[in-house]
Amino acid sequence: MILLVGFFVIRSQGHVVGSEFAPSHFQTRSFSFYEIPLLHLQITPIKRTVSSNPTSMYLRQNNLIRVGKGAPQQWHLMSLSRGLTGTTDANANLLVDQLTMQSGSDSYWRKWSIDHPSHAKILWPTVQKLAQRELYVLLPALLERAGADHEETSESVARLQQTIDGYCKEQYTRLISDMNDAGRTELADELLKEASQDFPEEFPEEFDGSNLTFERDDPDRAIPPAASSQSRESS
Repeated sequence: MILLVGFFVIRSQGHVVGSEFAPSHFQTRSFSFYEIPLLHLQITPIKRTVSSNPTSMYLRQNNLIRVGKGAPQQWHLMSLSRGLTGTTDANANLLVDQLTMQSGSDSYWRKWSIDHPSHAKILWPTVQKLAQRELYVLLPALLERAGADHEETSESVARLQQTIDGYCKEQYTRLISDMNDAGRTELADELLKEASQDFPEEFPEEFDGSNLTFERDDPDRAIPPAASSQSRESS
């Protein structure tokens, strides 16, 4: 009787299912296994199934992202469900939701990339880089800004690059400052290192998030705090 009860408990409460995203290949995979409830002790092998979507396949086929050799080594959690507790989304799902977004019968960002090839060459490497750094929270707003230009011209291409750079600088500034204020100096240092790789002039080693602000009407222009009365607010 005890064994029978235990079987039904594990069957109903111990089933774990989830999904993950590989930023190196823009692939997703689902996984499932059984565990002992509450103790979270895995008792069956993990079953995994790799999949992709039309947008990701288009980006890979047209070299709009840099795909690593071999199988993906880095997987970020998209969602997780244990038993009857319901599904909890993780940060990587913020990007995958965009990649799978539909526009009529076509994938929105696939069609956008076909219609805006020069814009796509600027946008997607940045999206991939931020995803590899697990900065998924920055991506919905970045993609929204990228989709604002409906016509592709030389001026709009330059404008998109300026918009992306300005947005990334602004967000790194805020994140570094917030992490330092929260006492999470190791994470602040890691963010500073990443920002310095992309924008070495704006993010020197002594940067702490308080010595750089951005003008509201020109988010790409860095100015010292003494020359600006207020920093840019989040959109």
